[in-house]
Amino acid sequence: MTTSDSPQLYLPAQNEYVPTGGPPTRRDLPLDEEIERYVAQEFPLREENGCAVYSVPRHPIRRTEHQASQAESHVFNCLRELEIPRLWLVFFQGRSYGGKSFRKERNGKLIMREHDYVFFTSYNGSKQVTLVEVKSTCDMLYSGMMTSDAKMIKNSKRSAQHQLRDHVELLQASTELSSDFSISLNCYIFWPFLSSMTRDPQNNTILRWKEDGKLHVFSETLGAPEKFQQWFHDEILQNGKPMNENHWDLLLRRFIVLSCGVYVDEIHDGMLALLSQEQVDLLNRRPTNKPLIIHGAAGTGKTMLIIRKLQQLHEEGELHKNARALYVCYWPGIRCDVVRKLEALGISEFVDTQRFFISTDGFLKGNNNGYKHVFMDECEAICLSFDENIITQTFQELFKCYHMGNFNAGVEEPGVLWFLVDINQASLFLPKYSPNILKTPDVILTKVVRSTCTIYRVFQQFYQEPIPRMPAAVKLEAYQNLQGISVAHNISGPPIYWVDSNSQESCLKVLVSVILDLCSTKGIRPNDLCVLPFLVNSNYKPDVINHEIENHFVERGFMPQALANVESFLLTSKPNNFLVPWVLRVKGLEFKVVVMVIDDEDFDYADAEDRRKVYIMMSRCTCLLVLLSSEAIKNNIDKYNIIKHYPFSMKLP
Repeated sequence: MTTSDSPQLYLPAQNEYVPTGGPPTRRDLPLDEEIERYVAQEFPLREENGCAVYSVPRHPIRRTEHQASQAESHVFNCLRELEIPRLWLVFFQGRSYGGKSFRKERNGKLIMREHDYVFFTSYNGSKQVTLVEVKSTCDMLYSGMMTSDAKMIKNSKRSAQHQLRDHVELLQASTELSSDFSISLNCYIFWPFLSSMTRDPQNNTILRWKEDGKLHVFSETLGAPEKFQQWFHDEILQNGKPMNENHWDLLLRRFIVLSCGVYVDEIHDGMLALLSQEQVDLLNRRPTNKPLIIHGAAGTGKTMLIIRKLQQLHEEGELHKNARALYVCYWPGIRCDVVRKLEALGISEFVDTQRFFISTDGFLKGNNNGYKHVFMDECEAICLSFDENIITQTFQELFKCYHMGNFNAGVEEPGVLWFLVDINQASLFLPKYSPNILKTPDVILTKVVRSTCTIYRVFQQFYQEPIPRMPAAVKLEAYQNLQGISVAHNISGPPIYWVDSNSQESCLKVLVSVILDLCSTKGIRPNDLCVLPFLVNSNYKPDVINHEIENHFVERGFMPQALANVESFLLTSKPNNFLVPWVLRVKGLEFKVVVMVIDDEDFDYADAEDRRKVYIMMSRCTCLLVLLSSEAIKNNIDKYNIIKHYPFSMKLP
């Protein structure tokens, strides 16, 4: 594989990614000029004396810790409300990245840090770059906030100072600028909930940390918009350290690259907000006392529709403690994910979740409840069971629960009874005991909403060449409709990238290089990343991957760490964890970034089961998909010449 020494970008604009060459007529543009064009397009200057303020991301990042989230959101809003004539400002929030550190005993190893805020300003011909750490420490009585004692405040200050020092060092190392580069960086610590005044041991009121000069900005300034605007004008625009224009441009380009992670987030969130017309019609369909059979391929939003329907039922007063719902699926990961989403919506107390089984009876054993609404997801998995009694008992129990929840109570309108089938995978499971009820759909979902257009274009081949072809004797209406599946939006997203697994001495080293490049230089959060090996062999076990990652980082530093257990990842994972599961364990789940790893000896495109696994792997990804394989496998999968070479240098220390 060939890689360039300098990054080549696909820059996001209006739901699509524009290659660094821009339009076909301008593909000879160098990267620097292309980014200059991109900045002018996405962050234009205002006319005459106007003020232009832009944020990346467009909305404040929500932190898991409430008080920290409040503090950063407060700063975000202060910046967005600035109205200073002739000001051009782009600020970046929450960009994480990695780089070499030589401080203390780090010896050039990698460390990872996250900027709270970085401001790029242009004003009256002068340009500045400002680094800001935001601390949520509180010394006053704010509603719902925890106050801090003197020791906690001191520790927060020390932590912020260390973080700023690390940021300056990493920016200097990663951009290879001269040692005097740091002199032109403005650095501040913002304290939205901390007063500038404190008391000394004699109980006298004194100015806090006056020995630090103007490093700290306190609540008196941040709490009043007019005071913050005056401070911003005086301290950053008028008296702030100006930066050499070439250095300023270099740093801005770096943060645009780091914001790949932001754009992945926004594309993902934008697709989650989409509903196709067929989905809207299904949500508004009134229930009858008969089951509704819904067929849809991967990415058509089957599980999302169940959650939306449950939310709608609750809002309409049809889901409550006396009219409960039952959600049933096969794989534990998707059940875990559904529980999380129901909790986030505040309706989990009204919905019971269960798994059905394919090799043992006892489904719903001990559960004698009636349910107004019943949803069975992943119905095709029941066909994995070749025991007619297990299949029959499963459906009998579901119908019993539904009838108990509806007719025993004498309700006027029946509840919802949905059975959802993956249209493409169902074609693989048609033994003689396969339930006839699943074979004739009432509704066929034909619009893919979960993945970008680019990803869809690659895995659509599995609709055109089903897994495997249906026996002639089988008449399944949905099979004919596989040809009619299309994408429901115009979000093209980034390209699918390919990395040659033979480009380094081992595939493991190549994989780790990709992980570190995504997390260290592209702003991808480890939690958004799922690595899917075609077969989990000894090279791809989490402890082996983690050991290889640790070789590159400072000891006990923050670094990406692999987990194998899907449920643990969904419920209890830390921000630096990424998932390396068995492929079938993530059926029904979705991830913003997926790295597929396929070894030569494991994959045969002619084999229906192998194609099915690749279909599952690809269709788990919503935004950014990376294929790690040999060129031969890449060519087998890339029937339409869509997949691009990974264009970034992956040199590691």
